[in-house]
Amino acid sequence: MYVPKINQVEDRAALLAYMRAYSFAAMATSGAGGLTATHMPFVIEEAGGQIILLAHIAKANPQWRDFAGGGEALVIFMQPHAYVSPRLYDSRQNVPTWNYVAVHAYGKPVLIEEREAKVELQKKLIRQYDEAYLAQMAELSESYMDTRLAAIVSFSMAVTRIDARFKLSQDKNPAERERIAHDLEAGGDSVAAETARLMREQKIK
Repeated sequence: MYVPKINQVEDRAALLAYMRAYSFAAMATSGAGGLTATHMPFVIEEAGGQIILLAHIAKANPQWRDFAGGGEALVIFMQPHAYVSPRLYDSRQNVPTWNYVAVHAYGKPVLIEEREAKVELQKKLIRQYDEAYLAQMAELSESYMDTRLAAIVSFSMAVTRIDARFKLSQDKNPAERERIAHDLEAGGDSVAAETARLMREQKIK
């Protein structure tokens, strides 16, 4: 991903917070069938100073077979984003653009095959998205759980490289940035409003 210096974010805590806030991402791999991408929720952990991504895909999805080759995978986190109108700039000699945040995480997926480890990953996902369901999950029969676990492929991916681009009008002056943020908030679009919030939080280098 092309990342101009003005849009770079290297703060590890900020990147972890972003990935956890927007944890539904797309994973792309390359294998015998060419390029493949799957959209899925991730658990983002940190262990021994390394970022670890945890997830699962359907066993019927052939993408998991790409993992066996030991090739690199790319996980793309991308939200929020919003159109920015040139009418908000001081000069009329301007063109439209798009503000967005994207994080690209690279690494090699490794299969999680032990039953209890697969169950624990499912519990982590549930704690992240629907903790109230944990009690109901505990009531599921072992045979039912085994059937569901057999239908998925769980994996972990230690992140070896991260590219992050926070394109949030950092090249504009404070008055222009404020007009853009206000316009995004006023439109009634929650994704645009979230983009405005990140704009206000972003430190200008």
